[in-house]
Amino acid sequence: MKKIITLVLILFTTINTHAQLANTKWKGTLKIEEDVPAFFDFGSDTLKITRFANNAPIENMIYSITDSTLTLKKTDGQSDCDNDVIGKYKFWINDDKLSLKLIADACEDRSSVLDNTTYAKFAWPAEVKEDETILKQYPGDYAMDEQHKITISLEKNGKLMADSKTNLAAKTTLYALSETKFSFHIGGITLEFIKEADEKVSKFVVHQDGKDYDWEKIK
Repeated sequence: MKKIITLVLILFTTINTHAQLANTKWKGTLKIEEDVPAFFDFGSDTLKITRFANNAPIENMIYSITDSTLTLKKTDGQSDCDNDVIGKYKFWINDDKLSLKLIADACEDRSSVLDNTTYAKFAWPAEVKEDETILKQYPGDYAMDEQHKITISLEKNGKLMADSKTNLAAKTTLYALSETKFSFHIGGITLEFIKEADEKVSKFVVHQDGKDYDWEKIK
């Protein structure tokens, strides 16, 4: 009976520890030649590390957890790590801060970046549900200048999407924060539609890193 109870306790502890990271997001800085603000997105057993500013991929890995040990294995990415090389890191969470400490990792390219690092728990601003009649006001072509243009469309799923050959790597969902304000879920970038006195949309303003950029509606 004692063995069964011990096994149950070990299993519960493992599940509980895994749940601390599964489906969570964290933001911090990686030293990759230079300081790079990075975004850690843990799935149920996958970890995607991207550049916070533009979602550009840095590394994709699979992970597992035993007690307070995080085991990582690369699937693809920028590092020189072989895909069969395993890295082990002690991790702990305190006050919504995730800290990593090297235990063993034959890939120095990974360990030199992850050892003794700390990340803050992150969540995107809460999305609100906007009526489609409101969203229908916003589709069109917008330009900051001749070289920078964005097309806003309303998709069948009821979401606004932004597409640009010059400013976005791929077609990107806009998440409603209010009737006029939306988040790109890229860096800290938000977009706010501006209406004239006649209630017609004349432009949107992109808010990024404390600066504002006007994009006039041209079509």
